[in-house]
Amino acid sequence: MATYQEIVQKISELQREAEEIKAREQAAVIAEIREKIEQFGLTAEDLGFGGKGVAGKKATTARKVPVRYRDSAGNTWTGRGKRPGWLTQALANGKSMEDFLIR
Repeated sequence: MATYQEIVQKISELQREAEEIKAREQAAVIAEIREKIEQFGLTAEDLGFGGKGVAGKKATTARKVPVRYRDSAGNTWTGRGKRPGWLTQALANGKSMEDFLIR
């Protein structure tokens, strides 16, 4: 009959072996999944992950912000974030923000 220490040692060896096998199998599964995703052009939404944040909780959805500024060439800006180059250039050439404001 095996002693307690022998059984504990065997358990430890088996756990180590199980972790190695799991890591190998997991790498193979991930490679296979990535291959299928690329092969079929799947997206996170296709796989049921769209609109989900961390731990499956629903992510806050971004609201569509209306365009507030437009030039004659059709360039637009919502007024949020960094000012776009086309607007910066026009302002440098003497135009005002009011000239581009959509009413």
